[in-house]
Amino acid sequence: MAKPEIHFIPTQHWMNDPNGFIYYKGLYHLFYQYFPYENVWGTMHWGHKVSKDLMHWEDLGIALYPSKPFDRNGVFSGSAIEVDKKMYVYYTGIVYDEYLDDDIHRSKPDKIHACQAMISSADGIHFDNHQKQIVIDTFPEGSRIGHRIHTRDPKIWKEKDTYYMVLGTLETRDNPDLAQGEILIYRSQDAIHFELANTLTHPDMGTMWECPDYFKIDGQGILTLSPIDYYKKDENHPGYTNQAIYVPVNFDAQNAKMTITGQSQLLDLGEDIYATQSNLDKDGRRTLIGWMRMPLPETDEQWIGMMSLPRVMHYKEDGLYTMPHPNIASEFSQPCGDFHAQKARKLVVDLNRGGAINIGGYHIAYNEDGCLYTDRSKVFPTDQEIRTSFKTPELPECHLEIYTDLHIIEIFINGGKYVLSNIVYDLKNDLRFENIKRFEIYQRAIEA
Repeated sequence: MAKPEIHFIPTQHWMNDPNGFIYYKGLYHLFYQYFPYENVWGTMHWGHKVSKDLMHWEDLGIALYPSKPFDRNGVFSGSAIEVDKKMYVYYTGIVYDEYLDDDIHRSKPDKIHACQAMISSADGIHFDNHQKQIVIDTFPEGSRIGHRIHTRDPKIWKEKDTYYMVLGTLETRDNPDLAQGEILIYRSQDAIHFELANTLTHPDMGTMWECPDYFKIDGQGILTLSPIDYYKKDENHPGYTNQAIYVPVNFDAQNAKMTITGQSQLLDLGEDIYATQSNLDKDGRRTLIGWMRMPLPETDEQWIGMMSLPRVMHYKEDGLYTMPHPNIASEFSQPCGDFHAQKARKLVVDLNRGGAINIGGYHIAYNEDGCLYTDRSKVFPTDQEIRTSFKTPELPECHLEIYTDLHIIEIFINGGKYVLSNIVYDLKNDLRFENIKRFEIYQRAIEA
């Protein structure tokens, strides 16, 4: 089975959102939305892998699966936190109100209802799926707070002696025809019994806020989201309309009140990433990982979906900076003289204005207008209504750290000021460049 060397993929078949990302008892745990039977989305389970370094992952099989009346049709996304030396896992339980034809793994559109549930584990490895419990029940039809169908993806954190939860939902109180995204903010003293404390919404950031995540970094509060319909699909913006973003916020813990203090920005200009989740690594660095959407499975038809590289985040006056986790970057210490499309490589490139590099058919150009442009049209399926060309804002210089692996290119621009990552197919084993100041290529010290 063809697979990437340094990127997280499912053991087999369908994978989407990262879940329960946590460093616990000496191991990094990454769970993920998983349909183990086909290369398409279906009844959600949680796959589970562990790692000592965020790069070499051991598969532990399926951790969570439908087992209770309230999650019998799906264990949707959620998070994990350590409480009293146990791992507490929170997720969205799904029940189908109507099946799609005679397919038990899929519902008719919007014919579901959701609740929020939890399960605990003493070691983070073994989960008794018969010991789940509801922590936030299904909202009634027409509820003024929350949504019966579209409420999901609990993310938990702790400040002082209080636990907080952000929960994505759809707000339709003022006008049912003008839906907008919202988060519900809960608090708890024991991480089991939660009370609604506040809400946050905004009219210009999509219609449903999936996968909310709050954290404070370098003195700045950050809310990451994956809003549905962040973009309106039209001739000016084909492709994915649902996007992963961040927005600066202020969080008043005493009143559980969150206030947006700046403009929303894409987490990744390549627009393939979605449903990001963060947590602290063993050294306290805020580390983010996200699902990279693949329109087609690997050619051997064994898997579809992969995760971005783990990225460490910092906040500066001009925004959020993200770079590959040091464990990844330090792996590439061996200079080499060749590019191989199915092996992991790190390229360090400084482009002059008017300069360009072509990586196996993926074109990168730093044009005279000061913007960086990328084009994957020659290494991407032609029958997909997904964008193939991208650009950055104007750059004062163009320093690139580029990580390539099977089916993916991740470009970190000017020390992580911007990131532009793309899924690719059928890269060639060649490099071409022009008008460059610097070019270096590295392989892993011990190549797989």
